[in-house]
Amino acid sequence: MDALVAGQQARRRIRPPEPLVMAASPTTPAAFKCPISLEVMRSPVSLPTGATYDRASIQRWLDSGHRTCPATRLPLASTDLVPNLLLRRLIHLHAATLPPSPSPEEALSQLAASHGEPAAAEKAVRSLAAKIAPEKGKQASVASAVAADLDSTVPALLSFAKGGAGTDARVDAVRILATVAPEMVPYLTRDGTEKRGRVKMAVEAMAAVLSAGGVSEDAKKALITVLVAGDLGRVVATLLAAGPTGVVVLEAILTSPVPDADVKTAIADRSELFPDLVRILKEAASPAAILCMAAAVQVRGRPARASMVRAGAVSALALAVAAAPTAAAESALMLLVEAARCSDGKAAIADDAAEVAAAVMGRMIRVGQMGREAAVALLWLSCCAGGGDRKMREALAAAPEAVGKLLVVMQGDCSPATSRMAGELLRAVRMEQERKGMVSSSYDSRTIHVMPY
Repeated sequence: MDALVAGQQARRRIRPPEPLVMAASPTTPAAFKCPISLEVMRSPVSLPTGATYDRASIQRWLDSGHRTCPATRLPLASTDLVPNLLLRRLIHLHAATLPPSPSPEEALSQLAASHGEPAAAEKAVRSLAAKIAPEKGKQASVASAVAADLDSTVPALLSFAKGGAGTDARVDAVRILATVAPEMVPYLTRDGTEKRGRVKMAVEAMAAVLSAGGVSEDAKKALITVLVAGDLGRVVATLLAAGPTGVVVLEAILTSPVPDADVKTAIADRSELFPDLVRILKEAASPAAILCMAAAVQVRGRPARASMVRAGAVSALALAVAAAPTAAAESALMLLVEAARCSDGKAAIADDAAEVAAAVMGRMIRVGQMGREAAVALLWLSCCAGGGDRKMREALAAAPEAVGKLLVVMQGDCSPATSRMAGELLRAVRMEQERKGMVSSSYDSRTIHVMPY
């Protein structure tokens, strides 16, 4: 009996080990994923808190003004990013155990066949984006694969860029578009032979590339270089005809360091520029149209300012001041200041005195310091400078809470020049209100000169 037991024990001891079986797709360790994007990190970097993130994700976090660690919420003593070379090496070793990634052509086929399946589309986009990373050196093969069938691949990438699952994945789609955007410039210059759908597709792709934060400056400069190298007049006309999306591209050209002064002047001097921008601003309330006007005035100065006024921009800008997002409203206020510096602009502002005064006073406290100072400068140029315009003074005096809002600006962190102009406006408003019998008898207007500090 004892011999039988001993034999069984011996057999158990010498039984060969079970063979190791590798999983077909090993689970990605959580430490390899960025805490922000939840995707495998491509360039892991560490903050002073010790937390590690993908460089692109944490850079966007810092660029948006945050000065805390996203994971720990601790304040950052420094925003220096230290490459985590060990983790990067481990991620590369892990990637070597995975099945080979599909070719660019296979990934594009997967993207085209992924309608209604966001996960499959994101996987295909991620695969393509990984190949255009600088260390991969395969950008040309991806660009060639996308360019081989622009009519199907570009709409698929645009669709994903607009509604993809995550911010990083959407940026990846735009980065892929950047590799082929210069190939689509001829769509903008062909004389009526190009399908309207192709032109729209090309303009949308270029606008996405030029306005995206995750696209390299070199890629943007390469696209703008091609845009201004050909038939500039036809390019500008096509972009203006494309509406708000085309204006995004045009504004990027005017503010880019790539075109020389002659190219920018040629764009700003085009007779249709300001009328079309005013039309787009009125029809679509496009912030890009305001920024494009501002860029053209910056390039050309007084002639562009006069063209802007003649195109009827004053009334459109007043509407934008009242309703546009803060940044666009501030740009509109600064453009109205430029208009008020010329006689035609002052006359146009006076013609729309009630609308301009109501829009400026209604928005004065709801913009940043730059916007408030622009609002005061606009009102001072219209109401006080050179004797001012009576219609503007009457409209300003009739605006609700005009005195209170001007006092708030004076009490804020404004420049001495703005404080002086606001004081003169206060006196003009009180005099106009007294003349119209709008002042309460209990109000002592003789103290209006006292600075409210």
